[in-house]
Amino acid sequence: MHVDELERLRSEARQLAVDMVRLLAMRRGVVSKIAEVKRSTNLDTVQPDVEAAVRRAMLEEAVKHGIPAETVNRLATVIFADAVEMQSKPSKLLTHMDILRRAVEMQRNGREVQRLEVGEPDLGAPQQVRDTVGKAVVEGYARYADSRGIPELRTAIAEQIHARYGYEAGPNNVIVTPGGRFAIYLAMKTLLAEGDEIIVIDPSWPMYKQCARFVGARPVAVRTRFEDGWTPDPRIVEERISKSTKAILLNYPNNPTGKTLDRKSFSKIVDIARDNNLTLISDEVYIDYTRGDGPVSVLDGWDVNFILIQSFSKSYGMTGYRVGYVVANEALVSKMASIIGLVLTCVPEFIQHGALKALSLKETPKQYAEIMMRRVDVAVRELEKIGASFYKPDGGMYVFPRINTGGADGMELAFELLESKGVAVAPGSIFGGYDDFIRISLGASEESIAKGIRLLGEFLAEKGLT
Repeated sequence: MHVDELERLRSEARQLAVDMVRLLAMRRGVVSKIAEVKRSTNLDTVQPDVEAAVRRAMLEEAVKHGIPAETVNRLATVIFADAVEMQSKPSKLLTHMDILRRAVEMQRNGREVQRLEVGEPDLGAPQQVRDTVGKAVVEGYARYADSRGIPELRTAIAEQIHARYGYEAGPNNVIVTPGGRFAIYLAMKTLLAEGDEIIVIDPSWPMYKQCARFVGARPVAVRTRFEDGWTPDPRIVEERISKSTKAILLNYPNNPTGKTLDRKSFSKIVDIARDNNLTLISDEVYIDYTRGDGPVSVLDGWDVNFILIQSFSKSYGMTGYRVGYVVANEALVSKMASIIGLVLTCVPEFIQHGALKALSLKETPKQYAEIMMRRVDVAVRELEKIGASFYKPDGGMYVFPRINTGGADGMELAFELLESKGVAVAPGSIFGGYDDFIRISLGASEESIAKGIRLLGEFLAEKGLT
């Protein structure tokens, strides 16, 4: 008897689950019609006030039926993400990685290519770092280590942070990661659950949104404009926050614009995060690529929950070494250590010894910053010559000029530039749909940057796009 009743209940539950799929299909049909109206009236795809009203209605209904608010919030996030994806432009078959692969292929075939598409500086690690890594291997520093990182390195990082910012971080607030990219993943994996949301300021490095989706969360974009100097509007940031929002992600100096935030603008974002009990994830891997004292940091004494992302790739040219670090509270560091221990065990011990040596080279970040700022000046000068419109970078290693595409697809135009002139750039579409922009990386030599921009000018002139 009990078996029959159990089977009946299971059958009923199964049918209700199927009915939910049918309801979703019906909703998607309505969303398709909404998309047509939006396109005809030139409305934005994301409407925060509409989403908020729908979420409120769902939560009110949930209360009537005793359904946990957390469950309904996650369901709402999934539904909204599905609706936005339906209304967005279909993704192109070609991506910026195809540009990179084609550029490499052309070089292997003997073609000269100005590599202005990849975000990797050509500076290389200092010789002292290379020697230290080699010596560490010979001396047997290649065993399993603490998943948080060797104590000497974590202590040195904490001491450097205190010396630079006055922030009291201990070794237990630091975890050594296999590069800044994995540090971003750790931050999102430990903060975000399925159906949560994270605010991302556009233009942005594509990996932020990809990583958020990978962990089951929804990235919610706050779009900034060239006309506003790429400064985020705090009111829009606040509008984008929902019951499911858990974090705001900042990246300054910004990839791809080179923008930094002044203290007042940074403070407004901090206030929003604190007032809404959100964590501020600050990706500061380009912070040394600036002039003077450098931009504002999340470590500058703010009263807010934060996760700092840093890397040795830019400040010390250690791109292929894959070593970075996170600074956060001990509870988050402990969770991150569990993930590293599960999937990687640790960053190789000899690499960590190289990073420890790098921290002792106080002049290296300054020297590399001077090189990068000279390249910024070269790019600015050459872009002005061809009449391009752009925000003069405050720091970082990129310039993000607006170009006349003549209505052509930006990705296809970038491929045509590569094939016809041997210049590889990243189309602006990948940084949040900025189709009339391109990102020029300053990872190459001054000569290559200047030549690449001159060839870009020739290309645009020949196509009548100047």
